[in-house]
Amino acid sequence: MSSQMEFSEFKQKIRTSIPIGTILDNPGGGTSTILSCSSEAMSYRRRNSTIYVSLRDLFDGYVRFKGGSMSSNDLKVINPSVFDSNARPAGHSCNCTFLFMVLQKIGVVTHIQGHGVRGDPFFVVLKE
Repeated sequence: MSSQMEFSEFKQKIRTSIPIGTILDNPGGGTSTILSCSSEAMSYRRRNSTIYVSLRDLFDGYVRFKGGSMSSNDLKVINPSVFDSNARPAGHSCNCTFLFMVLQKIGVVTHIQGHGVRGDPFFVVLKE
């Protein structure tokens, strides 16, 4: 693997590491179930909602913080239309922890830290 994972490798790791039907345990409770994964986007069920997220948006978050730490607050600032339910246009705040779980499943994050509350948001440290 090169020092910078390419988008095609990122997508392939997701498709092989997180098959459709995979149930991910959310750090704040509950689960996310993978419903679909195309070459462009994933969908997952969280509670009674089906949420769609672009693989490019997930990859861009990874690249931006590679080798450092990334919190849910950071993601809401850099791309609110994807990661912030309160933004206009709105994204979905669940995409933050979803990205963290994806990164954990593909092996670039060892564990998700924080408590998901003001002053102690969920965050991850990305491998170099």
